[in-house]
Amino acid sequence: MRFIAVAAVLGIPIAGALAQDASLPRAAIEDGFKKAECSLPIEDVLTEQQSFDLGDGKRLFLVSCWRAAYQSGSIAFITEGTGPPRLLTFQDWNGKSFAPMQSLSEADFDPAKKTLNSFHKGRGIGDCGSMGEWKWNGADFKLSAYFYKEKCDGKLFAGGKRWQIFPRR
Repeated sequence: MRFIAVAAVLGIPIAGALAQDASLPRAAIEDGFKKAECSLPIEDVLTEQQSFDLGDGKRLFLVSCWRAAYQSGSIAFITEGTGPPRLLTFQDWNGKSFAPMQSLSEADFDPAKKTLNSFHKGRGIGDCGSMGEWKWNGADFKLSAYFYKEKCDGKLFAGGKRWQIFPRR
């Protein structure tokens, strides 16, 4: 309700304001939760959805999927017009090769660059793990960079060429 009041004060058309405040249907989230093996209660995430405009009538939705002691994961959907939401799948390094994954750790979307980033900590201090970046191409998010540090050695893992595995150095 506050959103509508602010929109009215700022002169934003209410219909446009409501469209920006859209949310995913519960059935789509439930289906995504099953496919991604999410562990959070559905009721806890229905009001936590993040939504971003991708242009051309497409929207990105990030929905919390799981939580651990020092990180959390989200699943992502694309919507277009009145069509059904599409659960996204990402290429993720499993230590030997890239494999499909529905949830991203610490997912973060940069609207200016239209990139989706992920950082999965191998342990709480963040000295090992993986980082990925997926770039929006108008139809899907494609892997553009991936970094992996297996050794948990107390030295901060912040990506960088040393740990870049995609594209190959």
